[in-house]
Amino acid sequence: MNDSSYRHILSIMVDNEPGVLARVVGLFSGRGYNIESLSVSEVDSDKFLSRVTIVTSGSKIIVNQIKAQLNKLIPVHNLIDLTELDTFIGKELILVKLNVKNNKINDINYIIEKFEAEILFEHGTEIIIQYSGTQIEISKFIKKLRPFNIVELTRSGLVSMALGTDYIKKGLK
Repeated sequence: MNDSSYRHILSIMVDNEPGVLARVVGLFSGRGYNIESLSVSEVDSDKFLSRVTIVTSGSKIIVNQIKAQLNKLIPVHNLIDLTELDTFIGKELILVKLNVKNNKINDINYIIEKFEAEILFEHGTEIIIQYSGTQIEISKFIKKLRPFNIVELTRSGLVSMALGTDYIKKGLK
């Protein structure tokens, strides 16, 4: 039997209260599961709910174990494996700080326009660029900017959402 490892995107609706994220992350680390990407934000202030988006890899058996353990946690209201749905959208955000030489600004502007990125800050030789895209698109963007003296970069975790509304009823406790 082939037990290949696959990338899974888990969207988890949890109570927005202290310690919940630690419990979710602790479940992964305590069992030796890796989190490749993590994004958390409040999504409903009236109901005090947050969405945790976790990207992890593993065999179907391992990911099913992860989901079963997550569903046992009291603050988890809904868990959807977005990769099991027909369609979903996922994006990451990156901020890149460059130390720009004047003779290279046209080349950098070309890359910014080509990728539809945005300059957020520009002063002297320093610029900060914002770009959002898929994991592959962001990796290509970084590769194009590497020759231009990247001083610093920061990358968000994946944020994602399924298309349609049928999935919302799946996984509700």
